[in-house]
Amino acid sequence: MKKIFVLLSFLVFVNLAFSQSNVILEIDDEKITTDEFLHIYKKNNTNTNAMTYQAMEEYLDLFVNFKLKVHEAKLLGLDTLKSFKNELSGYRSQLAQPYLTDKKVEEDILAESYERMRWDVEVSHILIKCDQSASIADTVKAWNKINDIYKKLKKGESFEELVKKYSEDEGTVPTNGSLGYKTVFNLVYEFESAMYETKVGDFSQPFRSRFGYHILKVTDKRPAKGKYQIAHVMTIVPEGSSRHLWKKAEDKINEVYQKAIAGEDFAQLADEYSEDRRTATNGGMIGWVSVGGRMIKEFEEAVFKLENIGDISPVLKTNYGYHVIKLVDKEEIKPFDEAKNDLKRLISNTARTSKSRDAIVNTLKNEYNAKTIDENLKLFYTLVTDSIFNGTWAVDENLKLDKPILTFANQTKTQKDFVDYLMKYNRKQSPQDVKMFVDNAYNNFVSKMILMYEEDILENKYPDFRYLIKEYHDGILLFELTDRFVWSKAIQDTVGLEKFYQENKNSYMWDYRYDVRVYECKDAKVLNSAMKLFNKKKSEEFILAKINKKDSTAIVLSESAFAEKGVKPLVDSKIKQFNISETDGFRLVSQGENNTITLIEVHGPEVKTLNEAKGIITADYQNYLEKEWIKTLRSKYNIKVHKDVLKTLAN
Repeated sequence: MKKIFVLLSFLVFVNLAFSQSNVILEIDDEKITTDEFLHIYKKNNTNTNAMTYQAMEEYLDLFVNFKLKVHEAKLLGLDTLKSFKNELSGYRSQLAQPYLTDKKVEEDILAESYERMRWDVEVSHILIKCDQSASIADTVKAWNKINDIYKKLKKGESFEELVKKYSEDEGTVPTNGSLGYKTVFNLVYEFESAMYETKVGDFSQPFRSRFGYHILKVTDKRPAKGKYQIAHVMTIVPEGSSRHLWKKAEDKINEVYQKAIAGEDFAQLADEYSEDRRTATNGGMIGWVSVGGRMIKEFEEAVFKLENIGDISPVLKTNYGYHVIKLVDKEEIKPFDEAKNDLKRLISNTARTSKSRDAIVNTLKNEYNAKTIDENLKLFYTLVTDSIFNGTWAVDENLKLDKPILTFANQTKTQKDFVDYLMKYNRKQSPQDVKMFVDNAYNNFVSKMILMYEEDILENKYPDFRYLIKEYHDGILLFELTDRFVWSKAIQDTVGLEKFYQENKNSYMWDYRYDVRVYECKDAKVLNSAMKLFNKKKSEEFILAKINKKDSTAIVLSESAFAEKGVKPLVDSKIKQFNISETDGFRLVSQGENNTITLIEVHGPEVKTLNEAKGIITADYQNYLEKEWIKTLRSKYNIKVHKDVLKTLAN
């Protein structure tokens, strides 16, 4: 994708198919229409005064250059390469997705998810297990059971007692079906929806999830807690420990608690006392905790009772031992605009995305008058057998399967098409009712066929999509060709680069540069000795060697810089401090108050070497290569610009 963005940053063009509109440009036998030119021009020129003849004429020159490059790329066959086709196909798949979803439904899901994010709900449930692939008989049995429970609830029987009698969720039966507080994305979508749609104190109607049938009860609803960052100190009590060990662990944690509320450093307490060694060495930090997350229920409840940053919890007992918890930081629910992107990412990983897909499929079914030929579909209720669930299902090759089962738009899908689709399900899986399996598979088949058809015709159906794909098509070609003739060539053609530099080197000049060196002397005596030698024009190497013969720290180079004005702070400060001008040549300054010697040499303008200016020289060489390349293309192809047509487009 980076390649495309590089292209679009300097020039964005699209090419539309030839229509009956007026032709504004011809390159050999290729005709480019005013429709194409105007689309590109308006996209790149949003100024209201841009529709003048002069402005469009100037832009037309860039347009011709671009179309020449794309024309050349196609004649070189770059658009036939497998790598090109694969890259474009990948981009097309991504770009097609917004056209294959219902935007209104997506917006509704986003708004719904954010509203739910603002609330935590305390919920309990009764579960009657029923696998998604259960037979019709088993499904009816489970439904009847949950419906009987629902009738008992409506008559006033206790929810908690019915949990104990009937619920098949072994993990929550001991807590009267309680799941604690939950929020959006904690649970499967069906459960989440029922939870948020049920009022506090009420129970829901029976509903189904992939786990089976549920009835839930909402016992509380509170503004969302958001996220808490916490640390803890823990004393561990292994499973099956004696009362003596529990008492010992309790005494230890009580000591920690007293120290913590007295203001002792919590991180040090964790390091010294905590038996959770994974967190102890990091100040007891557990990290961020959210409602309905990975923490056990009682631990989570204790965390969210903390209100202010720095609060310390009372001692908490769990099945694992004792804890003292500190609230380190908290993050409230973000405003919608800030939370939107994270919500989109979370939504994309949940079943609720199917709502948008189902909505667009239903719209397309109506638009394309989709019809199922039921009498031809019935064959599959006997043709498909239980063998498909162990991967051994096979169809007699002599069986004629050419009857239509689905028609839409100008498409007809036959029984053979559905057989081919079913073969992907021909693998080991949980057995289920065959008729239910066929019906579900057929519904998925219909959705897939319609969406595939829709994706195939997007260019014809949506001009904006057609423009966008052409933009990527031409962009990839332009990138590959420009890289070949300009960018990579400028880097790899060292001989050409050197020649270009030699012909233009006077364009790459240094301004006045200042070589600043600051020496620190041990004392005034060393300073005076050094200054005498400097004044005798002795070299710096000689001076350092002589003075540092007995003491290597007698005089040392403390700072140095060599640069133009405005590049290095040391240079700028010394120019200002000593009022250095471009005509000074060489200055030697001693400062007795801090025993320093400053040398400043002024270097006049001079030509930069190729290595010193390689970046800008390479960029200029690339520009030169591109101009020469365009000259070649303009002489290579027959170009005809219809400026009379251009005049008709201007205001």
